[in-house]
Amino acid sequence: MEVPPIEDSELPASADTVHQEQDDVLPVPDTINDGVMEQKQEITEEEVRSTLEAIASTGKFWHDWEKLKSMLSFQLKQVLSEYPEAKASNELQSTLGETFSELVKRLDEALHSFVEGPPFTLQRICEILLDACSIYPNLSKLALALEKIS
Repeated sequence: MEVPPIEDSELPASADTVHQEQDDVLPVPDTINDGVMEQKQEITEEEVRSTLEAIASTGKFWHDWEKLKSMLSFQLKQVLSEYPEAKASNELQSTLGETFSELVKRLDEALHSFVEGPPFTLQRICEILLDACSIYPNLSKLALALEKIS
């Protein structure tokens, strides 16, 4: 059974969402509809997390793929930066053969290579991005897991 898409305007706005700091906001790309440029709503970290939690638990999603891809990319970069190896880029380069920024770019490009829609492993990607630090003790193991499923 397919879940109908939910428009952002149908979702209730919470007081927390309204009062988020500017740095907690993820910009969403503009879209063009009938030749008219539309500015999409910005997305908070809270919305990204709740969206990924819903996908991780149900396997279903309601955002268009471009918006969801932006959320996944944002969460991916957040998670990768939480690892201690992210701060010691020389150590990472000797371990993985690439710098931290090269790793981030490579994993983000792999995610963005899905043009038509999400990979069939979307649910697992969300599960990993929500709890990466407790599942994978170091960045190299996380990177290998993400490479396998994307």
